[in-house]
Amino acid sequence: MANQLDSLKDWNPVGPGKFASTSTCPAISISSGKGGVGKSHLTLSVGLALADLGKRVLLIDGDMGLANLHILCGTYPEHDIEDILSGRCLPEEALLSIGPGIDLLPSASGVTNLSALPPARIDELAQSLSGLQSRYDFMLVDTGAGIGETTMNLVLASDRMLLVTTPEPTAQADAYAFLKVMRSHRRDLPVHLCINMASHEEEAIQAGLRLSQVSARFLGWEPSFSGWIPRQAGLERFTLERRPAFRASPDGIFARAVRQLAREVVRDLSESDSGFFSRLTNRPKVAG
Repeated sequence: MANQLDSLKDWNPVGPGKFASTSTCPAISISSGKGGVGKSHLTLSVGLALADLGKRVLLIDGDMGLANLHILCGTYPEHDIEDILSGRCLPEEALLSIGPGIDLLPSASGVTNLSALPPARIDELAQSLSGLQSRYDFMLVDTGAGIGETTMNLVLASDRMLLVTTPEPTAQADAYAFLKVMRSHRRDLPVHLCINMASHEEEAIQAGLRLSQVSARFLGWEPSFSGWIPRQAGLERFTLERRPAFRASPDGIFARAVRQLAREVVRDLSESDSGFFSRLTNRPKVAG
């Protein structure tokens, strides 16, 4: 866990190049055990960092029923996932360009029936969206916080998961609970850990070690540590202004740490052998 804020000058993440139209790009689910840990901010910021390197990125707001990625982007979608499910628009018509090389597929907010989609509706949504995957180099799925059915189904279909937590004890406890549930359904899913909102590196390292030690003791397994994000004063105002903090303060410690995190999250990540939407349709669903 060397200081991740060093050696950023020549940063160039390892990841797949442009895929052919028949390829399926890898999907990374970005999740958390509880809300308020900065998961959606990191999803957007990592996506922007990858797009800056010429990667084609699709952000999917998977927080069904409580969507907020479009708010962080300062956009106002005309269509969303609910419209796709209802047949009111095609998936391509719901996409929002939020910058060069990066699109957002927004979900709806305040729609109860999206928060716990039944298996048949998940299959229907996956089949509708399957044509999008060949257009991009990476898909980032911002899932809802916690261990709800829809969240877990999205996570279990992904190629890799980034678990976001903070040094705060309840966030750590909920992160472990998330890992416990996830591992009970899929033991081969690569999990990367990010400690967000840390006051300093030592605090982040200790938080990561605590979670790893508990996972090793009770689950017989540890997540991979991908990095930490320092707390940067003043970022809250960018949320109020509906501006991505990564863009508003590109030279700040937050943006520099995000670039390093993006490199680690996609390291050695190749194109998907079956595809996110195929797995979402074909694997057994988590049910309450």
